[in-house]
Amino acid sequence: MRSKFKKEKDFKKEKADHAFHLHAKKSLGQNFLRDANVVEKIASSIDTLFSEKEQKYVHEIGPGSGALTLPLLQKNIKIKALEKDERSVQGLNETLAKDFKNQFQVVQTDILKWNPSEDPALSLEQKCICVGNLPYYITSDILFWFCRYYKFYTHGIFMVQNEVADRLQAKPGTKDYGRLSVRIQLFFEVKKLFVVPAKCFVPQPKVDSAIVLLCPKSFSFPTPDEDNAFSSFTTVLFSARRKMLRRALHAQLQQLEEKSPGRMSEFWQLAASHGVTEETRPDVLSPSTILAMHKFFYSK
Repeated sequence: MRSKFKKEKDFKKEKADHAFHLHAKKSLGQNFLRDANVVEKIASSIDTLFSEKEQKYVHEIGPGSGALTLPLLQKNIKIKALEKDERSVQGLNETLAKDFKNQFQVVQTDILKWNPSEDPALSLEQKCICVGNLPYYITSDILFWFCRYYKFYTHGIFMVQNEVADRLQAKPGTKDYGRLSVRIQLFFEVKKLFVVPAKCFVPQPKVDSAIVLLCPKSFSFPTPDEDNAFSSFTTVLFSARRKMLRRALHAQLQQLEEKSPGRMSEFWQLAASHGVTEETRPDVLSPSTILAMHKFFYSK
């Protein structure tokens, strides 16, 4: 039976090579990269991250029609692709999985429900690189997923909205600085590599994208409960980002004082050691200062 998935060469050549033709599905936030120069630039950025002794192995989130997958395979990089769209899974199985039998595998899964420990080729000693063109509508969720499982990866290289890239590396006191900035900067060194104009995609989005490199730090929360508590704490802080700190944390400080008289005074002593006063705004607090404050409340 002849496959319904035609090789991309059967279609009018546009720019970048894709493994097969796939119509972008709006409900999945799909925008396919069509600029061959940009694709090669991303692939080369990934390839240069591998050391000589390191296995060249990648987890690719949402490969779509294989625009990035193909040049990575051509650089002798082994790939496990993680794809939700069954059309893409079938197309990749009928093209790249046949052309690169021992080098490529595609798994149909929701990345937010997938655990890297399911990959027998990975361990905390044997890691790989995570890459992907992240759908705009779940970018933050996937980045939080990466924070949870970063210990399996040496690096993350992701395509995100340019404004999200700015938020990831934003400094305290700037308009782009927020909860996402704090969390990502605790876990990773962040570098925006380059901007990808909207015209490089089909269909063309309304905003530019950017490639960001995340290099894991040696940081983690001891338990999922503390991780969730930190998330709640940053939500409280940044929901009152322009207020004075004593007002932003009024409820939390009052509860603390009622349970343990004198603890509120101890909190402000801690704040002072970080150069923070009652009038300081939450949006100027550094990630390390926010972490210290969280630990004070969490350990109460």
